[in-house]
Amino acid sequence: MAFGKVRMSSYVDRGNKLIAEGKTPEAMRLIERGLQHYSEKIINAISPYAKADAGLIVLVLRHLADEVERGNPGAKELAEGMEKCVNKPALTEIERIKKANRR
Repeated sequence: MAFGKVRMSSYVDRGNKLIAEGKTPEAMRLIERGLQHYSEKIINAISPYAKADAGLIVLVLRHLADEVERGNPGAKELAEGMEKCVNKPALTEIERIKKANRR
């Protein structure tokens, strides 16, 4: 049996459907779950990272955001609108000092 990657249906499409049904609070909770989902995927992909590289990571994430916005019309406007009404999940970082095993 072959296993593929998990594919999610769009959080935004499902949220818009809920809004059309008059279920705005449920839609906002769904969008917040989507924000949490993608945040966790990105954090898991970049962790662990060197503390000194935090600025480089910020630069990379901003660059990726710019490129995603450029390639997806309406993405920037959606993000700006959601920024005003969605509760963003807090990020808790734990600092662990370990010797590098790669150069």
